[in-house]
Amino acid sequence: MIAKRRLRRTPASLRPQVIVDGVAWPIQGAQVAIVDKGRVLLQFRPWPPGWELPGGHVESDEDPSEAAAREAQEETGYTVRILGLVGVYSWHGLRSVGDALYLAEVVGGEHRRSLEAWSTRFVTPSRMPRTVFPWCRQRIYDAIARAEGAPPVHRAQDVTLYHVMGFATAWMRTPYDATARRLRQRRHSDK
Repeated sequence: MIAKRRLRRTPASLRPQVIVDGVAWPIQGAQVAIVDKGRVLLQFRPWPPGWELPGGHVESDEDPSEAAAREAQEETGYTVRILGLVGVYSWHGLRSVGDALYLAEVVGGEHRRSLEAWSTRFVTPSRMPRTVFPWCRQRIYDAIARAEGAPPVHRAQDVTLYHVMGFATAWMRTPYDATARRLRQRRHSDK
């Protein structure tokens, strides 16, 4: 029954909403940004392959911040406490749904792999993997700014066929990041 409900489109007026600057934005997804010393936790998703913030679908009767914490625990094994809203990200282009992003801290649990997160790692804005999902870069910058005291934001993010193709071809240009790093290290140590 849940799978069928997720496949049906929920009208924007019935979706959960998150308020930024007095405006209620309908959202369908919720993510967490776990920020530690200027670094943000990313997870490697197997399909489509790429690095993204932990998070997922918000049920129509679920609080978005609770959904974000639940999804983070399911995907990474960490129990998180929500510290505040980073922002709401509305989509333009191929998708018409919005996501809420919450600042969070780890308060328990233990790292584990899952079907949705094969690997996790902390990254800085200057050292993000090339294969990070294109919409995540701005969210990472915003999460770090929010951790430093900036107010929540609303951003419209373009997701067009151009963006999807650019991301897809990043995989052709860059092998899986850890493998490439090990190969480079091996080449340098053989010299």
